[in-house]
Amino acid sequence: MATQNYKSFIRNYLISSSLYDFVFAYAIYNLFFSVRGLSVFQISMILSWWALTAMLFEVPSGALADYWSRKKMLVIAPLVKSFCFVVWFLADGNFYLYALGFLFWSIGSSLVSGTTESLLYDELIVFKKENEYEKVLGKKKTFFHIALAVSTILGGFIAYYNLDWAIIFSVIPLLVSAVFASFIKETPKIKSTEEIHYFEYIKIAYREVKRNKILLFFLAYSFGLSIFGNLEEFDQLYYQIAGLPIFAFGLVGFLWSALNSVGSYNAHKFKNASWVFYVFPFIAVVFLFFVGYKPGILMIGVLLLSYFVTSPLRVLIDSKIQHNISSIGRATVTSISKLFICFFGVILMPFFGIISKVWNLQAVYIFTSIFLLVFVFWAFFNRKLFVKNE
Repeated sequence: MATQNYKSFIRNYLISSSLYDFVFAYAIYNLFFSVRGLSVFQISMILSWWALTAMLFEVPSGALADYWSRKKMLVIAPLVKSFCFVVWFLADGNFYLYALGFLFWSIGSSLVSGTTESLLYDELIVFKKENEYEKVLGKKKTFFHIALAVSTILGGFIAYYNLDWAIIFSVIPLLVSAVFASFIKETPKIKSTEEIHYFEYIKIAYREVKRNKILLFFLAYSFGLSIFGNLEEFDQLYYQIAGLPIFAFGLVGFLWSALNSVGSYNAHKFKNASWVFYVFPFIAVVFLFFVGYKPGILMIGVLLLSYFVTSPLRVLIDSKIQHNISSIGRATVTSISKLFICFFGVILMPFFGIISKVWNLQAVYIFTSIFLLVFVFWAFFNRKLFVKNE
């Protein structure tokens, strides 16, 4: 019975989380904004707004996941996110309606951010399989990238015929995601003899981050690595200046997802290799420099390789964060790590926009390679920390 319950949990968990990102609009939404009349700077500002709103909701939603039901939050999140694409479909070039859509997206993402990882880790503890966290998380990210691969290639072809269809059809998988999330059986939280109130989870989480230096280091590493997530938002504009036809946007998205799924699936094999935390980003430094130096369709392939070589790091660093959380505020602590990342995006997006306005879009990729080079040196000089407190 325990084995059956475990398989049922993993199946519903993976399907729900994958469908949450089975979004046709991912292939073209920044191109969609550009075609609808927004400039690169306006797009960077709206992306900054997206990061800002995500940051504001991040920790409160994490505390809610610790205080309330994580399963219910996974049901609600895709429903809220679906409103984003409904609003975009109706926006007709209105900058403020696109911003409103991102607000719905931010709320939905904040509800799953921290919630999915903490639910998985705590349920694995119940099933006495917490040592398999890296492997299961790798599978989750593999399914995530498979969902992206299929949805982006379909989204590219759908957009080739009608951009608006790629936006509104994105609602359907989100509704199905909510259905599978409702099938998840969540282990009831153990009630303490002393009731813990909602805001207490936030205090507990911040106290842990403050006193747990090794956890703080891993949070900082995750913060630095998140520059790739911000850079990805400009890739569709890079494809545009490289001369890639619209129907091929989905094909490139498919390749991006396929490569990242391979990297994520095999991430657990590097579990005990501390060198990957500075060697893999250094390889990306070289790739990104050439991407920015000489834009072209060939360089799109090099850009994809830079994401591929760093994809295992996202699984490994998330795992190290989870293994080093000792308090009951697991979802809140995880959300704090996402808070750092969102704050980085709030600052970085307008900065990228200014770089593209003063110089050009490809300069954004050269700047990223320089940032990563500094990041590599920092990781290398702190390499001993990667082998401690597993």
